[in-house]
Amino acid sequence: FTRIKSNPTRPYNYLCLSFLAAKIKMAESNSPKGGSSVFARKVQRQLSRGKEKVLQKLGKAVESKDDEFENYLAKFYDQQTDGNRIHKDLRAYLNAVRDMREASRRLSHSLFDVYEPDWVGEEDLGAIVEGEDLLWNDFEVKLLDQAIRTMESYVSQFPDVREKIAKRGRKLVDYDSARHHLEALQSAKKKDDVKISKAEEEMNVAKAVYEGINNELKEELPTLHDNRIGCYVAVFLAVSNLRDTFYKELNRDLHNVIGELQAQHPDKQFSVKGIQRLEYGSLRRTLLSPRAWKASFSEFHRSYNPKPTRFSFKSPEKPKHGTLSRESSSTAVSPQPIIPEQPNPEPADLDSTTGGYYNKNNNKYSCKWQ
Repeated sequence: FTRIKSNPTRPYNYLCLSFLAAKIKMAESNSPKGGSSVFARKVQRQLSRGKEKVLQKLGKAVESKDDEFENYLAKFYDQQTDGNRIHKDLRAYLNAVRDMREASRRLSHSLFDVYEPDWVGEEDLGAIVEGEDLLWNDFEVKLLDQAIRTMESYVSQFPDVREKIAKRGRKLVDYDSARHHLEALQSAKKKDDVKISKAEEEMNVAKAVYEGINNELKEELPTLHDNRIGCYVAVFLAVSNLRDTFYKELNRDLHNVIGELQAQHPDKQFSVKGIQRLEYGSLRRTLLSPRAWKASFSEFHRSYNPKPTRFSFKSPEKPKHGTLSRESSSTAVSPQPIIPEQPNPEPADLDSTTGGYYNKNNNKYSCKWQ
């Protein structure tokens, strides 16, 4: 019954429902009390809905339409897609922050290891390296609390709304079925006033139920659609403020120490030779149209699936003075597999209309957005 119920409009499933309904009616007529069970009413309702959907697909019955609701429904589906996309990206961003925390820790320990004792600011650098983990921990906790939790609360509204929309669709089918049944009785050659009166009463009940849930959704969907603005403002203001504060605190002390080192050795300069500088103007976003960027991002979100990782937000208290030693710094960095460097290919010509590249080495054209 569950398999048949999932798609009652298929001809085979519709015949099965009809046969099952006939068997139930026979069992009820042969029973002593003749009372109908809950299961029998469910089957009869599914039969009626399946019959109505089949007639509508065949063009023999007209489905009731509400253009205003359909407009709200289309906006809701777009809003749901956008909300789930941002929530997915925020989770991926948090995972990237955790990876960046580990990479930053390793880099800071490496700097502390190579920092010689006679260089100015060695003790301050030890305290900076130890306190950096606290800054990363604070950034992650606040990002989770102020941005991701807000987005989770926002997207958690969608399942209940979808369930109500599905219920509205079922009640619409019940109303159409009752309406068409009444029209068939009224247009029959031999009219039965008792059946017509009963069918009209059932039609009015189905209409009242459908219009009630339909009007509720027409009030709730616009309100939910307007809430997206406040949610996006709260989330991205939190992300922007957290990043601004975090990077200022992270870079301020280290910048001062390195500046003092530079002042201690003003004659020690290093110039880059034999390396061609990258032309930053070639990386401007204006080379691609906004539509090409939007299409590429949509394709990325359909294929990207970040792996969830477990993480503990516990962190030791920040010491007033640096207690980091070079032995502990060396052992704290876990060995990583060495990845061989790949030679950089020659820059290719970008086609701004298609987003493709023409490689001069093999005289081939490849499309960037696939």
